[in-house]
Amino acid sequence: MQTTLSSANHRLKNAVGIIALGLPTTGFAQADALVSDDSKLMTVLVFLVLFGLTVWLSFYAGRNNKTVGDFYTAGGTLTPSKNGLAIAGDYLSAAAFLGVSGLIAIYGLDGITYVLGFFISFIPVLLLIAEPCRNLGRYTLGDILAYRNNFRATKTVVAISSILVALFYMVPQIVGGAVVIKAIVGVPYEWSVIGVGLSMLVYVMFGGMRATTAVQVLKAILLIGFCFILVVLSWIPYGFDIGEFFRSVIGSEGIQEHVIHNLLKDDTLAAVEAGKRFMEPGLFLKSPFEQASLGLALVLGTAAMPHILMRFFTVPTASDARISALYAMAAIGFCHLLIIVIGFAAAVYVGPELILAFDKGGNLAAPILAQTLGGGSDSMLGNFMLAFIASVAFATIVAVVAGLTLAAASALAHDVYVGAIKSGHASDKEQNTAARIATLAMAIISIIAGIAAKGQNVAHLVGLGYAVAASANLPALIMTLYWRRCSTGGVVAAVVGGTVLSIGMVLVSPNMTYPLEVKAAAQARIEAITETLAETDNDAKTESHTQAIAELEQERQEAQAVVNDIADDATSWIGLKAPLVELRNPGIITIPIGFLLVIVFSLLFPSNYSQARWEELVIRREIGAQASKLQTA
Repeated sequence: MQTTLSSANHRLKNAVGIIALGLPTTGFAQADALVSDDSKLMTVLVFLVLFGLTVWLSFYAGRNNKTVGDFYTAGGTLTPSKNGLAIAGDYLSAAAFLGVSGLIAIYGLDGITYVLGFFISFIPVLLLIAEPCRNLGRYTLGDILAYRNNFRATKTVVAISSILVALFYMVPQIVGGAVVIKAIVGVPYEWSVIGVGLSMLVYVMFGGMRATTAVQVLKAILLIGFCFILVVLSWIPYGFDIGEFFRSVIGSEGIQEHVIHNLLKDDTLAAVEAGKRFMEPGLFLKSPFEQASLGLALVLGTAAMPHILMRFFTVPTASDARISALYAMAAIGFCHLLIIVIGFAAAVYVGPELILAFDKGGNLAAPILAQTLGGGSDSMLGNFMLAFIASVAFATIVAVVAGLTLAAASALAHDVYVGAIKSGHASDKEQNTAARIATLAMAIISIIAGIAAKGQNVAHLVGLGYAVAASANLPALIMTLYWRRCSTGGVVAAVVGGTVLSIGMVLVSPNMTYPLEVKAAAQARIEAITETLAETDNDAKTESHTQAIAELEQERQEAQAVVNDIADDATSWIGLKAPLVELRNPGIITIPIGFLLVIVFSLLFPSNYSQARWEELVIRREIGAQASKLQTA
């Protein structure tokens, strides 16, 4: 009887699939039970201590900021090692830490696809982007593109694209941070969003790039260090025999049951085969076309993410920019290896069922693993480890949001105000004021967006951010740097067309919520529960039986409420009853179109100015020049 009910619960609790890049979907099913009341004070204290440390660090690091260059790029004085660690801290987001470990814990090998994409993405950055950016730019992507294209037009369209990319990536991070705080500390969601926004504002407003760098370096060290501790604790029972550890993954009964009842829904599958399937691809990303599209967006999108590009303006030379990328790759690669082990360890020690019970997206896999390895929810050490890893996760989120805010603010202030409106002519005082006003504006916008996103599936925004960066910004950047005939018309067409096409394809994809599909899924849940209850009518009325029946009845009532609330003619946000395309990430379509737009419109609308600046650009791109001597604003 209990096995039957457990199987039903497996099938029912996974009605909503894990979201792209692992950020929260609909909140936590049993979040209040994660930290006991006796341990919440300690949890709050750990949060406050780490937050206080980062605030002090931001003020200390930013005490010497005097010029607009100090605010945007730390005056170009960072060492390659520090900048590389800061890039790692910027890049190791909630998606990489919380999300990917959860993906692996629930879907096995498929989750590794994301860390591979994240790591490989720095290869094009290293080979094509890092040195030219440092040689040609001052603060933003717009500086590079405006070097040989129409100043005002280029600055305007690239600024808008950069701000959108930053917002698309920022909102899920803020939502993730708010949900973590709500789950661990118990602060209401809205106040949690405000807390994330204000924390980020403190780092950026008062310390600029130096403060943001200091926080990101600290976060990277803490994250990598704690991940290493979790891996060591996970391997101790196996005598550090890695082969034995992964054999235990395949042989785990909890994982086998999860694969059979949740993922494959095949009761005829042998347990041993189910364990092996967990270590094979296809449980999450079932379509090779979808895998290729996601991989393209991750690998190519990173090379044009504004907050990553901005990092290459913070070091003295182009050589330092290249070395920074190498340091970042080493730190990110090592952390990703640890995250892979953490994901599988969570599946073994905690189990996919319990992870899904706390969060349908699996985003608490790593925190719950830390609590379990420390002795469980009733132990002081377990709750301390939970509190610490949650605090590090929060610092991770805030550091990433701070970097995104600084990138968006620089696009808004430096490209739009100073570049497009003032035509590059603004005093340092005006630029400083504009930078801080833009930072405040971005913080307010992100807080409002985060609160508005409560209870919504915002995961597609992360993929959308990468898709826009890869489809709009990257073609414009690569072709400006490496194609003589590239013109302003091609750059503007690629940025505008790539942005609009990426957003449009996501709006008609399965990423959006389609009420009729939700209604059908709820109706299926009702039928499954009804069938299960009918099979258990004659079973013994044990206490566990009664409790399981009550849980199923509650689930059936909730599903019925969903069915009753959704009209038969309900549509998605843009009026569709079903997705027009089945592709969740449009990169495999939009990225080639972005490059095609540059080529076609550059040939249709050639620019003598762009070609006249080509020789100078090549020289600067290869041998560099002092940033202060550049002719861009």
